[in-house]
Amino acid sequence: MIRLATVSDISPIDTLILTKAMEFKAAGKTQWQKYLEPSRTDTVTYDVTNGTVYVYEENDTIIGAVSLIPPTSWDENLWNDADTAVYVHRLVVDSRHKGKQIGSQLMRQAVAGSKRIRLDCVATNGFLNDYYLRFGFSYVGERDGFSLFEKQA
Repeated sequence: MIRLATVSDISPIDTLILTKAMEFKAAGKTQWQKYLEPSRTDTVTYDVTNGTVYVYEENDTIIGAVSLIPPTSWDENLWNDADTAVYVHRLVVDSRHKGKQIGSQLMRQAVAGSKRIRLDCVATNGFLNDYYLRFGFSYVGERDGFSLFEKQA
């Protein structure tokens, strides 16, 4: 079941993000390094309390999450007109549930109903670059080593 996150979901979401960041580090990937820092909890708390996080819950356990948020300083550095869209951030699924299409379900929920949605990913990550195209995003360019994608309703 997909639903908006509540305050009681902060710890499980935080754990999912930390676990994924540690998996990336162990695999030699540089993405999500900032989520190894304790400040990640502040980000999760802020997003959840502002009603911008969706979770995928199965058997009373949070196994996936995605944030759909107003532009951050990160987005402002990548986009010249950052304030004209909302942004997908921190799409995460428990690796033990790989192959169940949970990420796809969360993406469909995130993009439903928004007029202009953007996201970015590491330009050299072929999987993610192809993945976002499947949800109707258009590739709009590359900046600072990141592919930029946008979808308009």
